[in-house]
Formats: sequence, C-alpha cells, structure tokens
Amino acid sequence: MSLKVEYCGVKMRNPIIAASATPTIGPMNLRRLDKAGAGSAVIKSVVFPVSKPGEPIQRYGKNPRPRFAVINKAGTGYDPALTAKDGYFTVFRYGERYPTPDEYAEGIRQLKKEIEMPIIASICAAPYKYDDWKKLAEIMQDAGSDAIELNMHCLPKIKHNQTDPGIVSAVKSVAKVPVICKLMADWEDPAEVGPKVVEAGADAITAIGTFGRPVLEIDAEKEEFLLQPAFGGMGGTWNRPVGLAWIARLSRAVNVPLSGVSGVSDWRDVVKYILVGATTVQVCGALYAKGYGLIGEMTNGIEGYMERHGYESLEDFRGKLLKDLKSEAQLVQDPPVKASIDKAKCVGCGKCVDSCFFTAISMKSKKAVVDQNACDGCGICTWICPVQAPKMTQVG
Repeated sequence: MSLKVEYCGVKMRNPIIAASATPTIGPMNLRRLDKAGAGSAVIKSVVFPVSKPGEPIQRYGKNPRPRFAVINKAGTGYDPALTAKDGYFTVFRYGERYPTPDEYAEGIRQLKKEIEMPIIASICAAPYKYDDWKKLAEIMQDAGSDAIELNMHCLPKIKHNQTDPGIVSAVKSVAKVPVICKLMADWEDPAEVGPKVVEAGADAITAIGTFGRPVLEIDAEKEEFLLQPAFGGMGGTWNRPVGLAWIARLSRAVNVPLSGVSGVSDWRDVVKYILVGATTVQVCGALYAKGYGLIGEMTNGIEGYMERHGYESLEDFRGKLLKDLKSEAQLVQDPPVKASIDKAKCVGCGKCVDSCFFTAISMKSKKAVVDQNACDGCGICTWICPVQAPKMTQVG
C-alpha cells in the first residue's frame, strides 16, 4: 500500500498539502510541516510591496491583533473537544501582511537542503501587471520552488471579477517548473473557467480557494463584534460541499491534475476529494484548530481506509464516484422512497415526530409509526433519529 502521488510532475510522499496561509508562513513552519509528514506545502503568497516616490513602502495585507478566532458552538464559543472529534468549526480571520519575495527566496534556498517535502511557491500581483507576475515566478523558481501556484485573488474589476487566463499565459512564458492556477471566484462556472486556464497553459488547478465574502460574527451576550469590528473572511468545514462540487465539475471539464481545497477537517475529507477526482488535497483551517499533528492523523486515517477497502494506491479510488453523479432531471426519474421504522431500534424519543413536516410519523405504544400515504420520502427523519431507527426504502 502506498500514499505516494505525483502531482503535475512533483513527487510527494502523500497527497496532503498544507495550503497557503499562516501555517505555511516562514521557514520555521515549513520545517514543522515537513517533520509532521506533509506531502507538500504552498507557502504564504508573496507579493511586491507598493512603492511611490516620496512615500514609505506599503506592504499588502492587514495586521490587526487579534486576527483569528475559531468557533464551533452556540454563543460563538470554541470547544476543543468538539474539534478533536472532527466536529464543525469556523475560522474567522483578518489575515496578515503578505511577505515579499526577497524575504522568502533565501529561506527556500536553505530549506531545499534540509527538508524532504517539495515546496510550492504562491505568488500574487496586481491585475494586468503581467510583468510583475513573471518576475515573482522567476524569483521563486530560481530560489528552488518545485512549482508555482497562482493566487487568483487578483480578479480584474473591469472584467466583472472574472479569472484572467492571461496571468497563466504570462507566468508560463517564463516558468521552468509546473504552474498551478488556484481558482478563487466561487461565482464562476468551473466548467467554463477550468478549460480557459488549461488552454492558457495551467499544469494543474487548485479549487476552490477562500471565497471573497466580507463577513461578521457577533457575541450576543457581550453585545459586541467577535474578534474585530470590521468585515473579515472566514473558512472552515462549511466550505467543503462547495469545494467538492468544484472538483467534481472540473474533473469532467479538464484533463489536468486537481488539488481540492476548502473545508478539509480530517482524513475522511481527503478521501472525499479524491473520490471526485482530486490528485492532492490541501488543508488550512483545520491546522488552526488542531495543529500540525493533524497531518499524521490524516495519513494514518487514509491508510486505514485503504486497507479496509482493499486499495493499494490512491489511483485505485480516485474519481470513483464521478460516474454516479446525476443531473436534477435524472433524479426525477428515480423510483420514490418512503420511510419505515425499525421498532427494535426505536427508543420512543419522538424527535422524528417533531421534525416530520408532513405529519407522517406518530407514536403508538411508545414506538414511532410511519403513515406511508402521508410520507413524502424527504429523509429528514433518518438524520434526526439518535439511534438510526428510520430507513428509506424504494416503493413502486
């Protein structure tokens, strides 16, 4: 059994990549990720500082303190025990200042002599400043980066916030290492934008990066904004369904390796992305909540999954579920289903009765009973029941 993978020509010991963010900022964190067993890491995006005559150099990014909050329970609090059990969590953040390429270049040169995992450099420049994109790529590949990931937070406003394939073309014109396009605009159609960036030369695609949504959270009891009184960004497990859909749709539209990112919390999420076509999977928010030890937990979990299912390599199940995807029109043709109750399991709690919006479930002799004529087949009772007594069965 092997977790080894080759991603757009870059060989990795496993498919888990630490995504570009605070956990990958600086050589120290990259060493920690290598020691933790990560397959690779995408460094925090490097950008050129803004320089105007007669004015101090301005660096991109924000730097308030505190900048991060992790929440996973009512009242906007955080319970580490819930996260340890792979429970839901959300990360609120205000980022930090982006490093400059000079700050990273020497560090990468030194790290290439020390660590096993390959390093992917993330770069970002301004819209239409293609020369800056090319310069950043040249600096980072000359420093020893094994690949370049394009941070497409740079969305040209005058083109209705659309991903610009011209950035890919520009970087490919000077690149000597693989170029990965990280798609960031969740409002775009992956089946349309994916082929465009591949045509422009992208060797691989990462999808989908942090959504550009300005968000707020409030502590009701304290009557104050959580973290900072400003609009910030957020990530966490809630993002996963969006990311999975993007990878699945890209898998059908392009023929380049894909890296799934968003909402990855544990090894199961890595498997989910691979099942819909991802070659590698990137993790970010969960590292804030669980630390670098999560990498080892993930690799152990994937190995256990592969052993249970009889898989020798990741390719044995990559994209396995794509054939089962259906359109809404096809779903209408499926046979109807109705709920039934396993009385041996039912504990008579009545939760399914309260949650049945079609009044199809009632209690008789302290057991739930389903009126098949009234049952809509919606399935909510199967999720609400604490002992999984209801089940859905095809009828007709």
